[in-house]
Amino acid sequence: MVGVRQFDEDEMIATALDVFWRKGLHDATMQDLAAATGVQRGSLYNAYGDKEAIFLRAFDQYAAQFLDAAGSALAHGDTSARLRSFFEMIIVNMTDGTPQRGCLTTRTALDAAISSADVRQRVQDVLTRLEQLVGKAISAAPNRRSPADANRLARVIVTFTRGLAVMERAGYSRKQLRESATTFIDAVIGDA
Repeated sequence: MVGVRQFDEDEMIATALDVFWRKGLHDATMQDLAAATGVQRGSLYNAYGDKEAIFLRAFDQYAAQFLDAAGSALAHGDTSARLRSFFEMIIVNMTDGTPQRGCLTTRTALDAAISSADVRQRVQDVLTRLEQLVGKAISAAPNRRSPADANRLARVIVTFTRGLAVMERAGYSRKQLRESATTFIDAVIGDA
């Protein structure tokens, strides 16, 4: 039938997400997406319009899952325990796969200078929401901080996660990233 998609959209978006995660928005091509998903380029263009529209759908799916995982990681314990769980989730997320896939948000942020305003806004939204989750978890922890202090610290923590993503791309192992995260937590939390 004309106008009816002949493919499973959820499966196609999940596969496209993997392509974008491995190659980045700008290096992935419509041919890459067609080959990976098994959906012809023409059908992809008809369904979504262009590569960026597919990316935005895939990125939105990724962002929802990522933020949900971050919220779960930040849910229990004192500030130190919450941050240890959070950093573990971040490190596993970026070092998973063979080869390691890195951090999609950071990869996209680095490409953002040549991306559209929509892509840049999606990256900013994810980082802002991540800051809010971290700030809320810090201010709700048993050894809580004031909301203003928690929000400032949250921005520093999210900034540090971007540094971990760069270090992962530079070849640092999961163990080394964990050591860096532990040192960071000890430095910023201390005995608070």
